Order: sequence, then C-alpha cells, then structure tokens
Amino acid sequence: MKKLAQSAKKLMLVTLAFAILTPLVVVSASSVAELEQRRIEVQAEIAGARGEYIEILQEMETLELEILEMDIVLEHATDQLVLIEESLEETRLDLELAELDLEQARQDRDDHFDRFKTRLRVMYIHGPMGYLEVVMQANSFLDFLARLEHMNAIARTDREMATRLQDAEDLVEKTLEETFRTMTRYESLQVLQAERVADLQLALSNKENFMWRLEDVATQQELLVRQLEETDRQIGIEIQQALERARQAEEAERRRAAQAAAERAARERAEREAREAAERAARQPTAEQAAAQAAAPVHAGGTMAWPVPGHTRVSSGYGNRTHPITRRPEFHTGVDIPAPSGTNIIAAESGFVIASGWRGGFGNTVIIDHGNGLTTLYGHNSRNLVSEGQWVNRGDVIARVGTTGISTGPHLHFEVRRNGSHISPNPFLGL
Repeated sequence: MKKLAQSAKKLMLVTLAFAILTPLVVVSASSVAELEQRRIEVQAEIAGARGEYIEILQEMETLELEILEMDIVLEHATDQLVLIEESLEETRLDLELAELDLEQARQDRDDHFDRFKTRLRVMYIHGPMGYLEVVMQANSFLDFLARLEHMNAIARTDREMATRLQDAEDLVEKTLEETFRTMTRYESLQVLQAERVADLQLALSNKENFMWRLEDVATQQELLVRQLEETDRQIGIEIQQALERARQAEEAERRRAAQAAAERAARERAEREAREAAERAARQPTAEQAAAQAAAPVHAGGTMAWPVPGHTRVSSGYGNRTHPITRRPEFHTGVDIPAPSGTNIIAAESGFVIASGWRGGFGNTVIIDHGNGLTTLYGHNSRNLVSEGQWVNRGDVIARVGTTGISTGPHLHFEVRRNGSHISPNPFLGL
C-alpha cells in the first residue's frame, strides 16, 4: 500500500509537469538550461521508476513461488486431516463394536451367574444332604467315585466358566478403554490439524490478497514509467523548439547588426569620400573600401577537440551498462574520461554557454550550444570557469575535473546532444 501511494503521488507530479511544460514563451539561454535541467531530473526519475518496477516484478515472482509452495503444504495438510477424520470414524465404529462386545460379555456372565444361583437355590431348598444323596446313591464304589468326580467337575466348570467370563469382560473393557483413548487422541489430532489447515488457508489468502495489491502497484508503476517517458519526449521537443527559436532570434540579431554595420560603413565611406574630394579638389577617387562584417561563429562539424587534453582513456563508454553505484542496468548517455581532480576541461567546439551550475546527479555541469541544434555537456566538475551566455572558443578552458554529483571518482562525463536528445559522441571524438 505504501508503494501504491508513492506511485499515485508520482503520477500526480508528472501530470502537473505536463501542465507546466505546455506554455513556454520567451526563449533564452537560461530557459533552455532550465529545460535541460528538468529533462535530467525526469530521466533520473525514469531510471528510478524502472528500478522500482523491476523490484516489484521480482517480489511478485518470489511471492508466486511462495503461494505455490503453500498450496502444496495446504493440500498435504488437508489430506492428513481427511486421513485423521477417516481414522477417527473407524475408531468410533470400533468403539461401538467394543461396547456391543462388552454388553454381550456382561450378558454371558450374568446368564452363567443366574444358572449358578438357580443351582444354589435348589441345593438350599433340598438342604446339604442333596449333595451327599447324589453321592451316596452310588451302586458301587466305582459309581461313587464317578458321582464324586462328576460333582467336582461341575464345581470346577463353574469356576472356570466364571473366570473365563470375567477375563472376557476385563479384556473387552480394556479394549474399550484403549479404543476410547485412541478416539480421544484422534479427536485432538483432528482439532489441531483443522486449526493448522485454517491457519494455512488464512496465510494463503493473505498472500494472494497481497499479490493482487502488488499487481495493482505494478500496473501503476508501469503507467508512471510511461508518463515519465512521455514527459521526457515532450521536454526534448520543447528544447528543440526553444533552440530553434533562439537560433532564429540570434540570426535576426545577426542580420540587424550586419545591416547597422553596413549603414555605418556607408556613412563613414561617404564622409571619407567627401573629405578626400575636398583635399584633392576635383580628383575623383579610383577605389572604394568594402565594408567588413564579422560573421558569428557556428559549429563547423567534423571531429571535436578532446575535452580533457592529456587524458585519453575512456572508463565507461556510450550505451548500455550497469550503474557503478546503484548496480542497476541503465543506458549511459555519454562517455566517462578519468583524470586527476583539477585537470583542465576544454570546450570541444566553439559556442555559447547555455548552462553553468549544479545539475542533479551530474553535479557541477557546463552545457555549450554549438548551433544547428548541437550541444555538448560536461559533468561532475569540481569547478565551472564560465558563465551562462558567455561565448567560448574551441580549446578554451571551461572547467576543472572533479567528482561532484553521483560519482565514484574524479572524471569528466561528456555528452553530445542533437535537438535535446543524446547521441553517440564517438564520431565527434574519433573513438
């Protein structure tokens, strides 16, 4: 939600930037410099927005893997819960069977005990002689022994049957207790597993909701990047138009100055001719002087002067690279020429200084307009030695090498731009 709010805030700022950029009126070196500065800031915003967009996509990828893993864990936990519930149902059935077995065992015991009590009542009714009568009615000694053994066998059978029935009842009761404990354990497992499944479902739901929010943030971040890129394009168009208007104004001023010079030369020539005519009496002049007009210098094309004399190594060229500080991929819009701090930086070509001051990540920066829509930029300077609106010749010292702005060490960041858009400086430097 924090990223979402930040993206919305940036989108609002970009919309305001569009409204500000639309009406550009009086064009001067300072207004062009302001546009250049604004474009540098927008390009920095684009790089930052792209980096945040990549981070959001990476976070979404990681979250998607976590959701897949959690799905697997939840499915396994649900299967375990089903197994526990099935085991619990089987245990309940076993418990019901055990209760039936216990009831049957008790019934058998009670039946045997009823028969035993019936026999005791008969013996009681007939008195103690009943047992002796059975024995004493024997026809012989062998019959006596047989009757005695039979009576003992009945008593022994009663005892054994009572013992077996009691053992059976005890066994059933023990089985019933164990089954009940098992059922209790399964019920506890069922509760715990159900809680675990519920926790996993809640966690999964939270992650899925967060994924949806991230998708919204990613969509807005992508829109932000597009808006910033459109802003950058609009600024480039405005710079081109501003430079064209400046060129037209400069050309008009050049023509006005040339016309004034021609008129002045004509007056001077007329005055001089009049003086010469008076001195020479009637002699006609044989020659006329031509009026001199200084043509304003313009960019002549071809290879520019190397901006850091004596230091020809390029540490980072024009094109794609990994930023040395942010470690993010970016497009390097110029070339980096390392040199000790304080080394002279010269103008690669003659022209007007349209910017001299601090320029965001470029630190102390000088921008020179060479005409025909061509400009050069010199960044990270320790000190600027020229001012806005100043004319400099090719080879003039304009600044000192430094490491101001976003920099890893003393070097010159040199750019060539045409109509406000960076182009490769290699053909101009002979690289």
